Amino acid sequence: MGSRVRAIVAGATGYSGRDLIRLLLNHPRIDLIGAFASRSAETTPLAAIHPQLTGLTGLDCQPFDEAAITGLDPDLIFLATPNEFSHEVAPALLDAGATVVDISGAFRLRDAASYPKFYGFEHTRPDLLQKAVYGLTEFAREELRGAKLVANPGCYPTSILTPMIPLLGAGLVADNQPIICDSKSGVTGAGKAPTATTHFVEVSESLKTYNIFKHRHAPEIAQGLGVKNESRALIFTPHLLPINRGILSTIYVKLKDRVTRRDVMNAWRSAFDDAPFVRVFDESQMPEIKFAANTPFCDIGCAVDETTGQAIIVSALDNLLKGAASQALQNANVALGFDEGAGIR
Repeated sequence: MGSRVRAIVAGATGYSGRDLIRLLLNHPRIDLIGAFASRSAETTPLAAIHPQLTGLTGLDCQPFDEAAITGLDPDLIFLATPNEFSHEVAPALLDAGATVVDISGAFRLRDAASYPKFYGFEHTRPDLLQKAVYGLTEFAREELRGAKLVANPGCYPTSILTPMIPLLGAGLVADNQPIICDSKSGVTGAGKAPTATTHFVEVSESLKTYNIFKHRHAPEIAQGLGVKNESRALIFTPHLLPINRGILSTIYVKLKDRVTRRDVMNAWRSAFDDAPFVRVFDESQMPEIKFAANTPFCDIGCAVDETTGQAIIVSALDNLLKGAASQALQNANVALGFDEGAGIR
């Protein structure tokens, strides 16, 4: 790869696309050369769509067109597009030689048979599901190096898998006990398009569950934890918070006999010693959304009742950054051989 990388963002009109563009404009090794919206969109200045970008870029956001994109000869393409759309367009973009980082869920699951139930479409490229690198960066650096297709994790799964994978890997969690995940997200997690359930009057001054037992992130979390959702080994309940951005996940697990809080902390320290975007809360202070919002960090902490072995793990992140845009750039940096924090720190 040359000294400068030519990048495109598709899905530039959404919240994640906006935050990704903002990060790319400050990247020392990547040049943003194009921004694209839906096929039916009109060419519009990016700063008119996202006034936050006023004075930062003169790029227009264009209608999505594969020929126009490949004609720009990009090295790197980010797809901040709907799931089925990413599934449709990614193969041709890969064939054109670009590295594709997909922020949708189109390539996150290994089992193509799960897509009709959880995503509402038939997946026609099971070969790409096996080829895609699941980009939970802290656990996938070796696979990411040189990867051509990266499936960026979902925001809820990032908040749950980040603290849980090291504990499962270290053998600290009791067998045959459920992992219970109670997760709450700000409204930007539902995307930019308004719906009857996400406009201000419906969300303000309330807190509600949604998509219980059918949320599309459930099989992704189960896949990452190595459990089967149907066995009730994983219980995942998403909630909608009346805030703009941020996720707080509270995870309940039973630890094995004689496992202490210090063992949990040691497992996290070992896993994240070289992880610039995971912060371990070692004292009594627990993560909060306000600490993680507008940052690229996943914050984790825990409390353990060492009499019963019950652990309560708390994680917090920004769903648009560590849950989407900054993690996508983190993955691209590793895939391209750049410093992992380039353009993010």
